[in-house]
Amino acid sequence: MTDNLKKLIINQKSSLDGYQTEGVVEVTRDCMKDKEVRMLRKISGIVSDSSDARLKRSITLSQEKGAGAWLTVLPIGSLGWVLNKEEFQDALRLRYGWQIPNIPAFCVCGKKNSVDHTLICKNGGYLIFRHNKVRDTNAAFLREVCHDVKTEPELIPIDSCQAIPGNTEERARLDISARGLWGPFQKTMFDVRIFHPNADSYKDRDIKSVYTQHENIKKKDYEQRVIQVEKCSFTPLVYSTSGGMAPQAHAFHRRVAELIAEKTHEEYRDVISMMRTKLSFALLNSVLVSVRRSRGKSPLKREIPISDISFNLIRDGLRGIFHFHNFIYSGFGTTFAMVH
Repeated sequence: MTDNLKKLIINQKSSLDGYQTEGVVEVTRDCMKDKEVRMLRKISGIVSDSSDARLKRSITLSQEKGAGAWLTVLPIGSLGWVLNKEEFQDALRLRYGWQIPNIPAFCVCGKKNSVDHTLICKNGGYLIFRHNKVRDTNAAFLREVCHDVKTEPELIPIDSCQAIPGNTEERARLDISARGLWGPFQKTMFDVRIFHPNADSYKDRDIKSVYTQHENIKKKDYEQRVIQVEKCSFTPLVYSTSGGMAPQAHAFHRRVAELIAEKTHEEYRDVISMMRTKLSFALLNSVLVSVRRSRGKSPLKREIPISDISFNLIRDGLRGIFHFHNFIYSGFGTTFAMVH
């Protein structure tokens, strides 16, 4: 990687005219690919050697794109990227399926408590809180590049003579509507769903098939009504509590990132990285709250609007520091380094 620069130094060149930038970039890219291959091979070895089914499942989920975005940023309060010591340790335990200590033995619903139960229990309103946080995060992304962005838009009532499959309720609502995402002035409606991949009905299934199942359920409920009555397109946004997302959600985020990058003249990779990080924290914080069953209102934290963020500054300063700093006092460094 530094061979070209070394030759210039040895030859005592006074300028960098002979420095081959493109060659260095290519070598750097090759080194990153080789490292990724080595790490994937190491992870595959750990998974194949382990007899712990939960650990295998957790490692598979942690490899999803965007699932570990919260691990590679600095704790900046103005962006909402802050975890205290307990939250960070709990986040690591959730990521790798480790036991979380000091949680109640029984849930308020009367059932035996566990991490998996807290993430699907309807008591306390935490499922709604999680859903609304992700909905509002996506709506904020859309407001940067789209027009007429609304949350919880009410659908047009169906006439009695119309035979449309799916949800036919009179006051049915979807989560978001916006114009200009897939085409100029083209209206698109979105509906968000978040599921827990380690729930009893999903834990033994391939995660891709679960994503497909939830996308199809949303399409069955709303797609035909949106197309035939609203005369617009429909995009289901399906996420898991581990931080992953379904194919159509990935396509949605890529398209929004392209439009934001074009509008702000920022690098696409910086924009998509920021979006994944904000979404990762939206999911993570809502999951941590439900696990610890916090009550009452938390202090309001003012976050910098997306329109005021310099994406390249985020990229340059925030990678690979936060989690190593926390490992110093968390005691998880050795185990996590072996797995990650």
